[in-house]
Amino acid sequence: MIKFFRKIRYNLMETGKTGKYFKYAIGEIVLVVIGILIALQINNWNEDRKDRKVELKILQSINSDLLEDIQNLKVMMVFDSIMIEQNNTLFTILENKNSIYNTEMEPLFGNINRYGVFYPQKIGYESLKSSGLEILQSDSLRAAIVTLYDFHYGFVSETLDLKKQIYLTTNPIFVGELRTTGGPNEMQSVSYKEPVDFNALKENLNFINHIRHIYYERINFLKFTGTTLLQMKKVQAKITEDIKSIKND
Repeated sequence: MIKFFRKIRYNLMETGKTGKYFKYAIGEIVLVVIGILIALQINNWNEDRKDRKVELKILQSINSDLLEDIQNLKVMMVFDSIMIEQNNTLFTILENKNSIYNTEMEPLFGNINRYGVFYPQKIGYESLKSSGLEILQSDSLRAAIVTLYDFHYGFVSETLDLKKQIYLTTNPIFVGELRTTGGPNEMQSVSYKEPVDFNALKENLNFINHIRHIYYERINFLKFTGTTLLQMKKVQAKITEDIKSIKND
């Protein structure tokens, strides 16, 4: 009988040890899982920090490009505005039967079909595409940047192609009626021309109509460019906000 009770006591003691070991093992597993989760969280946090640094660098690059592009586009628009005024003045003079030629008209004839150019900076945008558009956390900013570069900039590029086409098409017509007056050592000498026969030119409807066509095309181009400029300013302002936000994180 005594042996029986000793056996029961022994079994109870062993059962108690097993329970303790089981609880200890569970605790160890929980600690390991918590450690893994913490490590993953730290790793994710570090990756996020790396991505944010890349995002910041890309946004700063695009921002720098846009600031330069805005200024360059403004210069082109100012030049085109001046050309519009000169074209308007010139065909008004030519349509006036009583007008008399003077040397002050030379810039008007010299700049008939000249046009402003714009070469956008795309280093930042190309870097963004290489890194992946998803690097930008803001969906709205990502969409705005893509729309600006792929649509608006594309449209400005097409506009420049049209300007060039107009120049190449009309140049033979104008050159045949004009001669350059600037000397070889003068700055922008090709911008100064005089008609071979001013009075005959006033009767040349083909010549005058081409000037009118260029005049109205310039107006349309300027409107389209103005829309792009507005979009550039909006995107640049949004990028500036995001840069400040990232720096403050």
